[in-house]
Amino acid sequence: MQNIPSKEADSTVAAIILGTIGVLSFIVQPGLVQGFVTEYGSTEAVANGLAFAEMLGIASSTILAALISDRFSWRLQSSLALVVAAAGYALSGLASGGDMLSIARFISGFGSGVVISISFVVVGATARAERNLALYLVLLLTYGALGLWAMPTILDTVGLDAVFYGWAVICLAAIAAARQLPDHASIVGQGDALQSEMSSGRAPWSAIVLTLAGILVYNVSVGVAWANLFLIGIDAGLDEQPIADALLICQFTAVGGALGAVWFSERVGNFWPVLIGLLGGAGAIALTLGMPDYTAFLVALIAFNTLWNFAMPFILGLAASLTPSGRLMSAAIAFQMLGLAFGPLAASELLGETSSFEPVKELSIATMLIPLALLAWPLLRRGRAIGESKAELVK
Repeated sequence: MQNIPSKEADSTVAAIILGTIGVLSFIVQPGLVQGFVTEYGSTEAVANGLAFAEMLGIASSTILAALISDRFSWRLQSSLALVVAAAGYALSGLASGGDMLSIARFISGFGSGVVISISFVVVGATARAERNLALYLVLLLTYGALGLWAMPTILDTVGLDAVFYGWAVICLAAIAAARQLPDHASIVGQGDALQSEMSSGRAPWSAIVLTLAGILVYNVSVGVAWANLFLIGIDAGLDEQPIADALLICQFTAVGGALGAVWFSERVGNFWPVLIGLLGGAGAIALTLGMPDYTAFLVALIAFNTLWNFAMPFILGLAASLTPSGRLMSAAIAFQMLGLAFGPLAASELLGETSSFEPVKELSIATMLIPLALLAWPLLRRGRAIGESKAELVK
């Protein structure tokens, strides 16, 4: 019994590492989309379509992972998925901008999605899920910050093909971390007394549906904006390296947002962090309307990315609390990835009809605000349940 905390800690660390491996290309997607344009000569619409192909692969496999759940060993699923992701990255390099690139991006996304889903489920089923999700974001964002900052230099030095090959090698090396995962959900720790109280029964279907819908729409907004931030900066007349510098800065401030979620998760409920995240995110994208100067662009990126990574642990933590043992997390991740997939697709459709990025920005703002209505009741319901549980524990 004394080994259980150690095993849970090992599996949590492994899941956090694998979660970062699962988003190797997504977290630097603004630089990658720009790379499709500059390295392969793609149009902005085609570049967004390539981002959609990868995210569709991720979304498809997270849905499959939610259906499979833990019927098969998580270690085996993750190891096989890493091999698939590595194959997709290698094929992306071989395609070198050719007709097979879209299929290769789907394959790498499909493998990555399984890894992402299992990682989130493992972390979401631990004690203090919001805290551990935020710690995962800290590692992910640190990698993203350095990756986005270095992307222009790396592309100029070795090219995009070499980047894909490097990601393939990293995926294969990550199989060692997959071996540290628990085989099934029953091995994962189930949290402290309060979480156990919260997870003792499933929430009403209405709360579950509203929460999943809110997660979907919110991530459409994020997907629309995130895939196009580099291109929005170029469209505003800014130079590539200053844009990369801005993305570096906003990734590091996003680490602060995730650390803020760690601190607040112990002290406040989910309602106010989510409200601030959604309103602030919409306001951040609004700063890019028109032709922003570099200062406005930098402030917009900092606010958007920091609030995104501050609010997301609370949004996903809400999903984890709605069913026993946090098992709704796998479905929540599937809806998250669907939103992140259809965001670039929607942007691609808009950019195919006009050369202006204004409709893209407006869509992101609108879909950032809609989740306020969808998530309001589930958030208020959880706040009441937490208050009641604390009152019972005091008695």
